[in-house]
Amino acid sequence: MATLPSERTVLLTQKSYEEEALAHLEARADAGQACGVGQPNKDPQHQECPAKDLAWTCSSSAALIILAALIILPLAFISYTSGGEETDVMSVFPILGSSKKKKSHHGHKNECEADLKYSKRTVKTAYELPFAALFRENRGQKKFEASSVTIVDNSVYAVCDSSFAISKFDSALLPFSTDNVQIGSPERDGDVESGYEAIFHHEGSFYVVRESVLHHEHSSDDDEVTDDENEDEAVSDENHSFHAIIEELVLGDTDYTVQSQCSSEFEFEGASKGFEGAVGFPDASGDLYILGLCEGNHCSEKRKADAGNGRMVLMKKKVGDDIPGGCIWETLRTIHIPKSAYFIDYSAIDISDDGRVVITSQENSELWIGQVTGIANGIIDPDAFEFDSSAGNLLQFPKSEDCHTVYCNIEGIHWMNDEMLLGVSDKMKGRGRQNFRCLEKDQSIHAFVLP
Repeated sequence: MATLPSERTVLLTQKSYEEEALAHLEARADAGQACGVGQPNKDPQHQECPAKDLAWTCSSSAALIILAALIILPLAFISYTSGGEETDVMSVFPILGSSKKKKSHHGHKNECEADLKYSKRTVKTAYELPFAALFRENRGQKKFEASSVTIVDNSVYAVCDSSFAISKFDSALLPFSTDNVQIGSPERDGDVESGYEAIFHHEGSFYVVRESVLHHEHSSDDDEVTDDENEDEAVSDENHSFHAIIEELVLGDTDYTVQSQCSSEFEFEGASKGFEGAVGFPDASGDLYILGLCEGNHCSEKRKADAGNGRMVLMKKKVGDDIPGGCIWETLRTIHIPKSAYFIDYSAIDISDDGRVVITSQENSELWIGQVTGIANGIIDPDAFEFDSSAGNLLQFPKSEDCHTVYCNIEGIHWMNDEMLLGVSDKMKGRGRQNFRCLEKDQSIHAFVLP
């Protein structure tokens, strides 16, 4: 096999050729001065020096070209063999043109490269696909603001807060499959903004949670009214308040029936920081309890950014003729999430039948794996339910090659098994509110493997 010459050999060879070329130039210069090169020819009849003038000019130009090559080529060779910065001819001789010099990260590690435990605290993406690639027929929809996901038998069900339809996928999650459909119309009463933020299944019915809806307390019929223009502002009028709406749905092949719509007793400060996730468990008597995950810290819009103060609300359904709408999900108590889940926001939750819990944060692009007491074999003891403060492991979603956040909008999470999670992503925020890198993973379904 041929062996490249050493750097020292190249430099010594370069030096000898440079010395020879310079000596050649000096000799030609002396000859030129002897004939008056560069000066007017005093002897119009003398023809020898003009000829030498031309020969000197040509040979000198060639020597200059050779000399330039002798400088450039070894530089290129040294750059190549030394593994140093990548340098092009234009950067060596800018007069030849302009070129951006590529920056080298050699010796400068980014945060991910410097993190010796990156693989131990980062989930691995096993599979993912945009919602738009799952449906053979998208029913005219271009956006899929996915917000929650659950698995029932061999099917995956998801909701989007931009649609009233329920997405149903075969568990294989194959692209453009006829088994992947939308159940129900994307619109309801001319509106497509469902505000659905959670979905779970219990005894043949699906429960979906509308995050926080403006209520007019003295409405003659249904007391829910949305207020799109001021959805981010708290309403101080005593006749108005914000509550979640929990719907019970029975799904058919192509449509669903709304069995009930009940408000939460728990009141929010505004429309944008209500329940962002929910799970449901029966007690030993078969009564259903719902645990609602507040998006903002302290379940508050005003104090939403006070990280590490996550809350859940434990609720039970109450029915009565004296209740507006005929039913309400009463608040039993508010439960503190351990501070080790130190998040700016809380975007999704799932709890397994043996009490293993996962909570995600959209803003932090992280997830917290913990344990709760009071749940065993899918049965809840509402009095004993608490988070185990001694258990908790903070993980992160994968970063880009240059260590930037790309999973910016995880809003749904569900246990696939003990080692894998299924997640869904909302649409990235526009108008510069999120980095352009967030587009790649938005409006998608993802399967993650725990480290």
